[in-house]
Amino acid sequence: MSTSYTIAESAEYLQVSETFVHTMIDKGRLTLNGDGKVEQRQLDGLAELMEKLKGGGIAAMVGSIDQYL
Repeated sequence: MSTSYTIAESAEYLQVSETFVHTMIDKGRLTLNGDGKVEQRQLDGLAELMEKLKGGGIAAMVGSIDQYL
């Protein structure tokens, strides 16, 4: 059985705003399970992508996306 998180818990897990999590759901990057929660494997995948983007020298862009979304 996998671990799943509410929107608020997902935001805390990723260290982003709840609005950012909602945006990722709206864009299909994250999906809600039958309980209305996000599976940890999806959060881990998004966290990995975010780290790659930060490592690529565009941390400012990632930060501003979170700030404005």
